Amino acid sequence: MRNVFLPLVLASPLFLAACGQQPAVSGDALSASGAGAHAAIRSEAGARGLLPRRSGLDAVAAAPALNLSGASVYLAPLEIDYRSQDASSLQPIGFRNRTLDASERARLQQTMAQAFAENFLGPRGGRLAAGSGAADYTLRLRLTNFYLPAPLEQTTRLRQVFSESVAYGTLSGTLYDRSGNVVLQFRDRREFGDTFAGSGGERLQRFSPPAFWADMRMDLRRAFSSLDRSLR
Repeated sequence: MRNVFLPLVLASPLFLAACGQQPAVSGDALSASGAGAHAAIRSEAGARGLLPRRSGLDAVAAAPALNLSGASVYLAPLEIDYRSQDASSLQPIGFRNRTLDASERARLQQTMAQAFAENFLGPRGGRLAAGSGAADYTLRLRLTNFYLPAPLEQTTRLRQVFSESVAYGTLSGTLYDRSGNVVLQFRDRREFGDTFAGSGGERLQRFSPPAFWADMRMDLRRAFSSLDRSLR
């Protein structure tokens, strides 16, 4: 994602568009922080007796004999840690804070649950459980360093935000068995919707609720499909 917030005045001064970008983070800093986090995960996984698995995700580790065929899994409420906004970071004109409200969090939870059920549990004949009591396993998902280029609200021609991705963050998950033992951990830093390319190969797309939900759904499906392949 680009690291510049640039207001653009179109043909009429009444029409304003903005590029909603994440605060500047150098590639070296991202690589260093990612490598440190991965090392920490490997160390923790090793202490729990988990073995690293080859994966398209940044890191996956699982119990040696893990078999989730026909398993029921309870998906705990999603945890979100937002990226701290730099004091110099500009907010698109007329928008509220870049966080999800209760209904948006609930929708994201449902989107994750559907992607997990279809792309990970489905191939194993498993299912989602309504509660933790009767479930074979409990999955806790977290989005950390989560960044939205603009608040998730409908824009108009007077207020438009363009971005290379609809969101940025690190998706991590921990799977527990009924005894509370960790049997699976995974982690992946990603830009949601970064495969977009408009006409002529433009890298910017207009940020909007439909684009956000479509890209999140697509990337979550890819993430859980990749996790599925890691355990085969």
